[in-house]
Amino acid sequence: MTFLQLNYIMEIYNCGSINKAAQKLFLSQSSLSSSIRELEHELGIKIFKRSNKGIEVTEDGKEFIAHIRPILEQQKIVESYYANRNNDDFSTFNVASQRYPFCAKAFVMLIEEQEVTKYSFSYMEAEMDKVIENVSERKSDIGIIFITDTTEKFMNRTLASHDLEYQDLMSIKPHVFLNVNHPLANKESIKVSELFDYPYIAFVKKNNEPFNYSEEAVIPNIDKFKKIIYVNDRASCYNMMANTFAITTGSGIIPEGYGDANIKTVPIDDALDMMRLVWIKIKDISLTPTAERYLEILKEIIKESA
Repeated sequence: MTFLQLNYIMEIYNCGSINKAAQKLFLSQSSLSSSIRELEHELGIKIFKRSNKGIEVTEDGKEFIAHIRPILEQQKIVESYYANRNNDDFSTFNVASQRYPFCAKAFVMLIEEQEVTKYSFSYMEAEMDKVIENVSERKSDIGIIFITDTTEKFMNRTLASHDLEYQDLMSIKPHVFLNVNHPLANKESIKVSELFDYPYIAFVKKNNEPFNYSEEAVIPNIDKFKKIIYVNDRASCYNMMANTFAITTGSGIIPEGYGDANIKTVPIDDALDMMRLVWIKIKDISLTPTAERYLEILKEIIKESA
């Protein structure tokens, strides 16, 4: 079975006729028919019923076409990607990040700088383990996560097992995110013990996911929160804080236009550790100029906002 044969099948299906498909493919009808028969013999199924009225797709044929359609679509994507890649006026970049608004802002600023006529960029916000997986599988050029002194040993082992390495961006004092009308909103700093009376917002975790994968700033005695609200995206997290007295913890960096006017941040006095924002990549793989520029923009945003 070859890609050529699969494309023949789809052309016949789309045309509804072997004769018409042969004309579009610049093949003889006998040559096209012979190629399809060889494939049917190889698979042990009949894809088309032939008659004087034309062709009809069999049940096996319908199932087979359903299987090969996404394969052929992916083939076109790959061919298009590498055709464009040979074009000097084409750029590609993929980044995965934990749910940080400053990473999104850096991505937008990077896009605004592009002068090429074609580019293929992707930005994904996800759980820490998914960010690591994406970079490890080369779906993303770099990933943005955070570690602490407490989680460093665990993360070193985890990243090494995925053949990844990391470099620090900046160490940041953890902050509380809360409603501007929250009872604690006017304080210059907050102690962890003052938070336990309020609902705590956390991102949904998989069953048995290690504490070290937490997306929120690691603080002591997190088990003392009696009320926890789980969300699975940044917008839901912001909505909860903007309309309730629920709180969460994190870097405290919310660039203008990437948050909610009803939310503010206050530093935590006695956080367990500093948050160390880091970027990860595959070992021994050099960054592209686009990836390097993204990190430059990201560092500028963090320094201005921290």
